[in-house]
Amino acid sequence: MSTSDEHDLLLDSVDKTVADMAKGLLEAAGIPCLFHGPDFDVAELGTAAHQSSRGVSVYVPKGAREKAQAVLDKAWGDKAEE
Repeated sequence: MSTSDEHDLLLDSVDKTVADMAKGLLEAAGIPCLFHGPDFDVAELGTAAHQSSRGVSVYVPKGAREKAQAVLDKAWGDKAEE
């Protein structure tokens, strides 16, 4: 099973804080999401460096991307697409 088989990319390589905020907004709207980030040992750099140097991608179920984008646009305006 591949992430792209069942999910669409909503946000690509964003800060973990942005991903967490998006998750809260999406879940409040009834849209589940999942995160995917690069795999590597956090001990290499430490947690703070890991979170600031590695982006997280946010995925939503196939068919929910348009609704999910609208939720973020409403909350964040133009910032949702950065």
